[in-house]
Amino acid sequence: MIIDKKIQFLIRCAAVVAISLLYFFIDARETQLFPKCPFHSLTGLFCPGCGSQRAISALLHFDLISAMRFNVLLVASLPMIGYSVYASIMNTFTTKVVQQRLFHSVTFIWILAVVVMLFWVLRNVHVYPFDLLAPHH
Repeated sequence: MIIDKKIQFLIRCAAVVAISLLYFFIDARETQLFPKCPFHSLTGLFCPGCGSQRAISALLHFDLISAMRFNVLLVASLPMIGYSVYASIMNTFTTKVVQQRLFHSVTFIWILAVVVMLFWVLRNVHVYPFDLLAPHH
């Protein structure tokens, strides 16, 4: 059975809305309910995703400054995520095809990989200003 691409898109949207409601009503900044980062638990170091759950909760509460303190890379990626969502909506519900050439560019992938690796390393350097990259309140 093949599910229509519009139904698949709506199912993904429903999942995003459900998860967003969960992170809005059960604020990850104030609870221990959500899972901890296994990398941080094992090594004591921060991975590029550390603080993302708290950043998402902060964004859902319109607290951009706190979100940036938890994970600035996540916040900085929002325009790319927004563009990808826009392209997905256009490609699902209209005949206009929006090509996401940027995300299929080898140069972009390399730049993104270098940025993520630098972020990963620098947020574990305990010297100002790099210590600001570590998730904190």
